[in-house]
Amino acid sequence: MNPGETGQAIPQQTALLRAERNRRSVNSTWAAIAARLAALVTSFVAIPLTIGYLGVGQYGALVTLTSLTSMFAFADLGLGNGLLNLIADAHGRDDRAAAARAVSSAFFMLGAVAVVLAAILGLVFLMGSMNHVSPLTGWGFGDQIVPSGVILAAAMLVSLPFGIVDRVRLAYQEGYLTSIVAISTGFVGLAVLLIAINLRLSLPGLVAAISLPPVIALFINGYELFRRRRPWLSPSVGRASRSIAIRLARLGFLFFVLQLAVAVAFQSDVIVAGLVVGPTGAATYSVALKFFFVVPSLIALFLATLWPAYAEALARSDHVWIRNTLRRSMTIAGLVSLGASLFLLVAGRWLIRLWTGGAIDPPFELLLGAALWSVTYSVLNAVAMLLNAASVVMFQVAVAAVMAVASITLSVVLAKVVGLSGVVWGTLIAYVVFSALPVLVFLPRLLRSIESRSVPDDVSHG
Repeated sequence: MNPGETGQAIPQQTALLRAERNRRSVNSTWAAIAARLAALVTSFVAIPLTIGYLGVGQYGALVTLTSLTSMFAFADLGLGNGLLNLIADAHGRDDRAAAARAVSSAFFMLGAVAVVLAAILGLVFLMGSMNHVSPLTGWGFGDQIVPSGVILAAAMLVSLPFGIVDRVRLAYQEGYLTSIVAISTGFVGLAVLLIAINLRLSLPGLVAAISLPPVIALFINGYELFRRRRPWLSPSVGRASRSIAIRLARLGFLFFVLQLAVAVAFQSDVIVAGLVVGPTGAATYSVALKFFFVVPSLIALFLATLWPAYAEALARSDHVWIRNTLRRSMTIAGLVSLGASLFLLVAGRWLIRLWTGGAIDPPFELLLGAALWSVTYSVLNAVAMLLNAASVVMFQVAVAAVMAVASITLSVVLAKVVGLSGVVWGTLIAYVVFSALPVLVFLPRLLRSIESRSVPDDVSHG
């Protein structure tokens, strides 16, 4: 038997479990990449069609409303990530009852969040209607803004509790099914958009047509999951658990804070570039970073499939698989991102000038900083998946918070000293010193704890 295994499972069983875990991760990775490419294709077709039909003004209103409602991505308060960990752990222990309690608890907690948000938004819409207040009223179609916003908000609120379907799929390493649904939904949505344009629907009608397919797909996916594939997971009040709800709230809140800290750290750079260097600097910085982070974003699709796999392997005490997979994922992420970054470092300025018609010409120092950041981020993201699976969130929150403050401070200071490239170098230095180094120092301790079957957990498993 391999060293580090517990002896509770015969080698053949362990080999079968590992093979299935790897197979599901590979399937989910390729399906996620296909879904991303399909989304790019449908967007490439849909955007000019929508602009041509609505005009720039109404399309701008649609984009504004969509951007506002996209903030609902944070509305689950991290409960989805907490649910993923609980279900993957229960799956690893073959504990259906625990998984069912987690699903029901999360469903009704998110339902309560949706009700509260609906009440708040309803009050805001009511006050705006009574006082005839709308920031887009002067655009000439203000009477269509409120109903369009209500439709978008309603679709998002309905999707909030049912969003657990995707997290459950991921927890059972069935992300490929979610990706297949996403691909189908994208092309169906494009067909519905064409029908809506042909019928000459108003802005609210078009919004309803766009919003409907994802909601219907979510219900179909949920029906297949809860009624056919895993009926024991079907949400019910009787299965909801107060203790599980408390645990979900605590773990979810930590994930929520972590998401905010990371968002602040990574999204502040363009703002710093704009405020310190100017709007041209912000445009140059944004375009350059988008180029360099195409590959890390694809690598992240592969790494995300390892999160539930790690959680399941932790529950089964498969320490050898965890260590080997971590080593392989860090190596793959590092080599792929390094190769892509070297290519872009050589050809990046030419490609960016070609893409933007010569409007954007980033300095080499900016590209070099972006290349190093891309590689560092990809490697560290591989470690983050294991930390997430082990529910080591408080440590990540502390690291991300310190890194965010240091990143903004250093970026502002270096931008004033050396110009635009100082923004990315400030972020890179902060990321390496206050994030990468602490995580890599902590990693051996985590692995030793895993091997001793005592994983450091920020949230009690009681």
